[in-house]
Amino acid sequence: MFDLIKEFWVQIYAVISLTFLIANWFLAKTYAKTDAIAVIEKRVDKLEIIAEHSPSKEDFHQLDKRMAEVNGQLTAIAPQLKSLQSMTEMLTENELRGK
Repeated sequence: MFDLIKEFWVQIYAVISLTFLIANWFLAKTYAKTDAIAVIEKRVDKLEIIAEHSPSKEDFHQLDKRMAEVNGQLTAIAPQLKSLQSMTEMLTENELRGK
């Protein structure tokens, strides 16, 4: 047995090395490399920070309510602005006629 190993040790070593090389290649295709995982973890961390600081559903609801209030106030002020505009036009016309 030992004589057989002594005679063919180069071929046995080549087969074992080739087997490990093929196994390593298959494992590299199956599992992600640590560099790629580190890059993805950094991107996820950035997204988590952004998500923490983004407005919540309640914030959007409050904003919607405030915009509705502002819209109501502008609707109430619009007729007063029209009358003020007409008075301003009349005063400007009076000034132009007086000169």
